[in-house]
Amino acid sequence: MTTLVVFDIEAVPDLAAARRLLACPEDMPDAEVRRKLGERYARDGADPTTTFLKVPMYRIVCIAALNAKREDAGGPWAVNLMGSRLVGEKSEAEVLLGFLKALPLDGRGVGPMLVTFGGNGFDLPLLRYRAFALGLPVPTLHGGGRRDYWHRFGQDHIDLCDVLSTFGASAKPSLAELAALASIPVKIGGIDGSQVEAYVEAGRLPEVADYCLSDVLATYSVFLRFGLVRGDLSPAHYEASMESMRATVKKHVDRRPLLEAFLT
Repeated sequence: MTTLVVFDIEAVPDLAAARRLLACPEDMPDAEVRRKLGERYARDGADPTTTFLKVPMYRIVCIAALNAKREDAGGPWAVNLMGSRLVGEKSEAEVLLGFLKALPLDGRGVGPMLVTFGGNGFDLPLLRYRAFALGLPVPTLHGGGRRDYWHRFGQDHIDLCDVLSTFGASAKPSLAELAALASIPVKIGGIDGSQVEAYVEAGRLPEVADYCLSDVLATYSVFLRFGLVRGDLSPAHYEASMESMRATVKKHVDRRPLLEAFLT
């Protein structure tokens, strides 16, 4: 049995670390700290209050994941779990450790294959930086499940953005661009990654969690479509895999109506 975990992380600037990095006075307002931090990384006249930062300067607010499994002999993928962990309901350390502790091990003690979109550049290193910042032992990330998640060209962690662009040999696609090619719902509900910081500031964390989970479902849909294209999934097994995802989504739609887009 092969297992995989598709995951996505939403994050906001770590202003406590920024204060230390920039030697800001304790009474400096958060908005000013954010502006000064943005000025450090802004390019070409970008707005420093919203500019994208280096990965170490973010903290986790949400991790969403989908677990699926497949017989070693092949066949369709079957989704057996999906959900999200949110800071506010739990501490950041609890969210991070909860995600790692939930990674399934098979009977041989082997952890799951990880699947992301852009995870080599952001999501995976963010887990490592936040464990470092919080002083958390995370052996699962470092071979504890007999997986090497840090080998960029390996099969233990598949970054679909890297793989589909031949690791940057062609221009890297966005998740939205690939979703448009295959009529996959993405960026639904009027939110995208650039708005996460504002949503968190406004206390709209449940909407961030729903958005994060919708990106996981879109990433998984891209993974299945790529499996069909490269011949790893037959058309029948592809359809069965998609139907398994839809059946799981149906169980969550009452509480998360945003995900209804994945049922068509």
